[in-house]
Amino acid sequence: MVELIGLIFAIFTIFVWALASLVYKKGLEKTQPKANLFFRLCCTSLGTFMFSLFFGNYILLSNLTNTELIAYLIACLISGLSVTIGDLLYYMSLTKIDASRTYPLVQLSLIFVIFFSVIFLGQEISVSILVGGGLILSSVFILSSKDKSEKIGKKRSLKERISEDLILGVLLAISTAFFWALAYISLDQARFLTGDVFVSNFFRVVFGMIAIAMLGIFKRDYYAGFKKENRINLKYFIYIGIAGILSLGFADALYIKAGEINGLVLTSTFAVNTPMVQQIFSILILKEKFRKRFIIAVILIIGGNYIILFL
Repeated sequence: MVELIGLIFAIFTIFVWALASLVYKKGLEKTQPKANLFFRLCCTSLGTFMFSLFFGNYILLSNLTNTELIAYLIACLISGLSVTIGDLLYYMSLTKIDASRTYPLVQLSLIFVIFFSVIFLGQEISVSILVGGGLILSSVFILSSKDKSEKIGKKRSLKERISEDLILGVLLAISTAFFWALAYISLDQARFLTGDVFVSNFFRVVFGMIAIAMLGIFKRDYYAGFKKENRINLKYFIYIGIAGILSLGFADALYIKAGEINGLVLTSTFAVNTPMVQQIFSILILKEKFRKRFIIAVILIIGGNYIILFL
């Protein structure tokens, strides 16, 4: 039986993830990816620390044995490094292939979470989740397909279609999905050891920030967000930082909390709705083109959600 509070957490997460993706999309038009990645992690570290003070409980760490504490910190470290590596690979993928190809591929992270949950956490996949999730996932690829006019205007030879950039971009996007899934599973394990996800989320974000700061010693462009010449774009960095606080800092924690209540398999399957919500926001907020296939995707998503929740 699906718990309502877990469902509410998942729905809130979907909306925040979708809105944050729009902010990242617009912000990347004005800022360098590496620079806003580090700036976002700095802001998110501060945000997750505040969330951990309000919603978390650091006292729980004192209840851990030395072995459990080491395992806990390792889980947070793996999660922090994985989400950071995933972000870097995502940006690299966007330089090789267009966003319409990248976005549905990185959504495979939720499928990887389901796979990891079954293999490592012993959770089960029901027939309703399998069928409903398949319908929802198919809608993602329908939404991401190009219009006929776009295809006609961008005809390329077979050699160009299977170019190195295309292959590399696809591999980078799939790798992104893998590392993001690993980040969620590791965060869930840290939460399992203490029973607190907000403190765990703070530690993993800090580990990610430290990793990028160390990488910045060799590649100064990671610190570009703090340079004087970039002050003209400061507001875009701030927008991305706020989006990071709400998405990486809060929504990710609620996603794991929802997984604790209803299981990561069901929660992840339901979270595949994110691209649909993003499309709705893109049409309403960014005034992007409405496409007929949107209606087909809506029908598939409604059907998939009904099967998951009520059958």
